[in-house]
Amino acid sequence: MSCLSIEWLPPKIDICEGTFKKIVQTLYARFQMDIKCGNIIFQGFKVGYQPGYEPSGMGYEKIFWHLITADETITGERVLDHERASRLSWIKPVLEHSSEPCIKVWDYEEANRKMGIRTYVWLEELDFIIVLQKVVLRSDKTVMDIITSFHIDGPSYRAKIRKKWEKRLQES
Repeated sequence: MSCLSIEWLPPKIDICEGTFKKIVQTLYARFQMDIKCGNIIFQGFKVGYQPGYEPSGMGYEKIFWHLITADETITGERVLDHERASRLSWIKPVLEHSSEPCIKVWDYEEANRKMGIRTYVWLEELDFIIVLQKVVLRSDKTVMDIITSFHIDGPSYRAKIRKKWEKRLQES
């Protein structure tokens, strides 16, 4: 089955019209519904995110800003990334359908050891990836925190992700 015709994947969010504030409100409503209150389960683990608010983020969570923005090349500031933000609605269904044959899921030990082992969920045909990390809470309960998600926007980055797939940790 081609991922280009999957029924469970919602359309991208239309963020081409409206003020910046209105676009952010629309995106945040989806974030609240799918991620903050969405009760996502991935491979038996509840999916969450690290708490905290972006200091200049209009009262929104850091992870929300990270999921809709990207570093601007020249200034280094985070700016709205239309490709990333419009796919915010894909996070929950991709995680919930991660056993589909068109989705690659693997663990990868990052070169920066402090980052540890991260789980990649790649909807390869549509160049969309989600990165998660297992976190053990004080209660000894394990959850999967969303680290990021984004649209892969070029052949060099696609090759980098493919290399991580090739060097994935093997199940023991």
